[in-house]
Amino acid sequence: MRELYFAYGSNLSRRRLAERIGEPEALGPASLGGHRLRFNKPSKDGSGKANLVPHPDHTAWGVLWWIHPDSWPILDGFEPGYTRSACRVQNTSGDWHTAQVYLWSSPGPEQKPFAGYLAHILEGAREHHLPPDFIRQLAAVPSRPDPD
Repeated sequence: MRELYFAYGSNLSRRRLAERIGEPEALGPASLGGHRLRFNKPSKDGSGKANLVPHPDHTAWGVLWWIHPDSWPILDGFEPGYTRSACRVQNTSGDWHTAQVYLWSSPGPEQKPFAGYLAHILEGAREHHLPPDFIRQLAAVPSRPDPD
């Protein structure tokens, strides 16, 4: 049995997600309407982490992954502070799916992500052929140097 996970942050990258839970299976790109990607989840290291916030005029892009239910506790450990909940996303064929997503519900200011973290997101966005406009938006996000 497998379950769907909608990833929009560093887990867009197959390499990153595989390091965490083994080899996942990508169903492909999907979108969550009425949401926008922000970097407003504060991290203990002072950097910003990706989050999806409600915004009526935007669509957030990500990847749908099939994962084993035993993977949730592992992923939960990598996503401290986020709440995992169900969402309805649409794939590029127009089909709707219910998937689990990690969201940060506390409002906060935009914060710069570390360059390496942003690189994982860009790697996954390119790997899964997310829309070119979305990739350009990601590439334009200001980042901060990775710590030593």
